[in-house]
Amino acid sequence: MQIGYFAQNQAEYLDGDKTVLDTMIDAANEKNRPQVRDILGSFLFRGEEVDKYVRVLSGGERNRLALAKLLLQPFNVLVMDEPTNHLDIKSKNVLKDALKNFEGTLILVSHDRDFLQGLTDRVYEFRDRRIKEYLGDIDFYLDQRKVDDFRSVEKSSDKPKEQPVEKPKAEMDYKRQKEVKSLKNKLGKTEREIEELEKILAEMDHQLLMDYDKTASDPAFFDGYHKKKARLEELMELWETLSAQLEG
Repeated sequence: MQIGYFAQNQAEYLDGDKTVLDTMIDAANEKNRPQVRDILGSFLFRGEEVDKYVRVLSGGERNRLALAKLLLQPFNVLVMDEPTNHLDIKSKNVLKDALKNFEGTLILVSHDRDFLQGLTDRVYEFRDRRIKEYLGDIDFYLDQRKVDDFRSVEKSSDKPKEQPVEKPKAEMDYKRQKEVKSLKNKLGKTEREIEELEKILAEMDHQLLMDYDKTASDPAFFDGYHKKKARLEELMELWETLSAQLEG
């Protein structure tokens, strides 16, 4: 097996002093070197963009370049950890098309349901120190779990937890009461901000899809998009942390 691995921070390993084109040429072999410009074009690097230095690229552009570079290698097994981070809709579609044409084995770690649709034929769920296999695509998995999205999976549990017998409030430690109240307030605020950001990002995705040429020419749009997406990821981590503290 020839195994290729794409990490969440894969773009950080690119050489900032090289141009986009040089990065690809150095990674190519004799067989695919003539195809470098075509591959770059399919990953939205066209014309003078291939002469940009890596250090001036945005986070999304670096991710696209790292993905294009990876696909130059003769791998027959690809392991990809959240490959759609920092990618807009068009870039995701480019990557998805490339992976659909990949003839080897593809192992994806992702929370992006739209991206996973049509790419997977089985799902492995890691939960409570166990691994469970679902012999179907991502929609089959969510249907089996009787949920609509991944957030609902995180909130739910295969086995109902035993509810601890609560002590009367009078006996409950006052400090713990204050702590629980504070955690619940923070959790509620975090959930509301997550829902609001998800709505905003959905609207921005729709705007990008409907009028890509106009939107893509506006750097402020992508800058705002990536900042909101990064903030959403932070909030999801905070939500998980607060939930664990509350349960504890």
